[in-house]
Amino acid sequence: LDRPFNSASGGSSSPSTAPVSLAGSRLNLREYGPQGRRGGLTRQVSREDPATECGWLCLRPSCLQHARTSGWLLFWLCWAAAVQGMVVNGFVNICITTIEKRYNLRSKDTGIVAGSYDMASVVCSVPVSYFGSKRGSSKARWLGVGMLIMGVGSFVFALPHFVSPAYDGSSKESFRHNSSTITCSPEASISETCDMVPDGGLSKFRHIFVMAQVLHGVGATPLYTLGVTFLDESVPVRMSSLYLGVFYAMAVVGPAIGYVMGGQFLNIYINSPQEDPATLGLDPSSERWLGGWWMGFIVSGFACILAACPLLAFPAVLPGTKEDRFDEPKGSVTGKRLTTTPPRPASAGVTGFKELNDFPSATRALLSNVTFVALSLAGALEGILLSGFATFVPKFIESQFSVAASFSALVLGFIAVPAGGGGTMLGGWIIKRYELCCSSVLKLLFSGSVLCLLSCFSLLIYCPNHQFAGVDVPYDQTSSPALLPDLYAPCNSKCGCNGVSYSPVCGANNVVYYSPCHAGCTERHEFGQKEIYSNCSCINPYTSIELMQQSKLTVELPVQGVLRAKCPSTCNMMPYFLFMFLLMMLFTFSISLPALSGTLRCVEEQRRSLALGVQWIIVRLLGTIPGPILFGSVIDLSCRLWQKTCNVEGSCLTYSNFEMSRYMLAISFTAKTFSTAMFLVAWWFFRPPKDESCTPLDTIHGSIPSSPLSTVPQIMDGFEPSTSLAYDNLAVEVT
Repeated sequence: LDRPFNSASGGSSSPSTAPVSLAGSRLNLREYGPQGRRGGLTRQVSREDPATECGWLCLRPSCLQHARTSGWLLFWLCWAAAVQGMVVNGFVNICITTIEKRYNLRSKDTGIVAGSYDMASVVCSVPVSYFGSKRGSSKARWLGVGMLIMGVGSFVFALPHFVSPAYDGSSKESFRHNSSTITCSPEASISETCDMVPDGGLSKFRHIFVMAQVLHGVGATPLYTLGVTFLDESVPVRMSSLYLGVFYAMAVVGPAIGYVMGGQFLNIYINSPQEDPATLGLDPSSERWLGGWWMGFIVSGFACILAACPLLAFPAVLPGTKEDRFDEPKGSVTGKRLTTTPPRPASAGVTGFKELNDFPSATRALLSNVTFVALSLAGALEGILLSGFATFVPKFIESQFSVAASFSALVLGFIAVPAGGGGTMLGGWIIKRYELCCSSVLKLLFSGSVLCLLSCFSLLIYCPNHQFAGVDVPYDQTSSPALLPDLYAPCNSKCGCNGVSYSPVCGANNVVYYSPCHAGCTERHEFGQKEIYSNCSCINPYTSIELMQQSKLTVELPVQGVLRAKCPSTCNMMPYFLFMFLLMMLFTFSISLPALSGTLRCVEEQRRSLALGVQWIIVRLLGTIPGPILFGSVIDLSCRLWQKTCNVEGSCLTYSNFEMSRYMLAISFTAKTFSTAMFLVAWWFFRPPKDESCTPLDTIHGSIPSSPLSTVPQIMDGFEPSTSLAYDNLAVEVT
């Protein structure tokens, strides 16, 4: 096919005459050299097919026609994948703590916000995949519209910052203009004005965050369904694995970029540039510092639009796709497949409807496969952990080790790349190096899951909280600990502290107080950027002298004084925790590719695509959607003190590090235990086909170069299985 018809062997044809090539019922007119043989894939002599032109609607400038190549398509798809990971798995996760403080949200609320992305993705995946793959549909336009929707979602996520009342750092932090409202002064008692809209009303903005995440999920759906297919269809078969590898690599790099870039944005004050935090006595280490969480979403919104414009301009089919994809050298596997593939019958549509009728029976067969069901449930349990850790580990590090949110995000950014990318590569290398059969892959999954289970004990590492007066220790020895928390005592009962905002200070006795007023302080002093309060009636002068010698405060305080700053931490366990957490993530990601390989190998070949689809839905419905909500609810249980406005509880002001550590360990250990049990069940009940023994699967049907991805099913339309290939994946096995 697609060969010039010459009158005689070696004869010549006129340059003005274009020989005819048959491709189905379509006639291709192409230029040929003067000797009558093809001079390569060149421009068409006839009028350009509008379906292969690059442009927007009627605007199709000639300068853009040079950009309709697979290289440019890969570039913009990589851009889109990086932006998607940067937003969903980067910016959203690192701003959780900040938006909780700013909008009085609980961790359970932010867990719902994080899970909304997967909810939308599950709902839209099937219709987007179906309608986007129909004949005549342009996958490029679906991708472009999806990126536009994601860009709108980013702008919507940042919207609460612009429509909510401005954050007043002066009234909640420094009180420079009216210091009597934060010091002990009976005549300056503050009363809550509940007739006005309290801060608790800010919690209603959580609905906007949920809507933004839904838009993110809808917009990202075409990227990993239609985008992968479009890229695979637009490149030569032997280059498909390389292109897809680059694409997925950018999807891994995206979250790391989001963590690092978002951490830098959190170092910028939330009201910048309108307000200078230095004039308010604020810095990123301040307890009430709020960083510019919204800035990253503005950047990502424009980045999505920038990616959408060229994607919308791409044609539905890149020019020369058919020829580039199948014009392989003689003797290649694809050439063999092309020449041996029978033509599609005229009744293909009727056959498709008959296959659709087999869907219920195929689904029942999958659900009766114990190994497949066990692997799917194990994947859901792993999804609970991955989604929960991705959302709340920044908050865990920030609370446990008393570090700024920006530093926590930066550290996790450097952990994400080696743990995610390195773990995935390690799992693939093990399968390729030892040429594991299916039962051996299942044993590997069980062994790797046991290592993950043991690494969960890294969550035993924690740093003790500083004593908090009125929360975990009484103001004096006469109060009963059973009455805690109680922020009021005889030493501050006449100070008029009702309504004073949370402004924690560190006393000379190394005890944290809710505010200088709650410490009974009457005088305020400034030493550069430091604020010191003295004559604090709630601080025992006799016990504070000994404790001052043990404290690491860099400022010398009066015996009955407090400093408006965090109490210095004496805990040095963060490096050990980060190392153990890196190992836990490395082991978790190292079994991700073997789990995919085991899923594909434990089901019949013709049902592998359906198996992946069913497993994808199970993992999200039972794993990644409830995961953040479950972790958020558990973290809320460790709260020591809730913010209250007009008797309405808002965000948590301080957590118990011990309880947070143990709750996180409990949920992680439980999920890992059940996932390990599911891997054991999958291995125990696995029964290979009768004609298959535990032989390396890459050599069952012949001598084929082993590859860890050789089990990915081939779903390209128009191909028949070949007995010379193990799993009929041209994109992998031809390379």
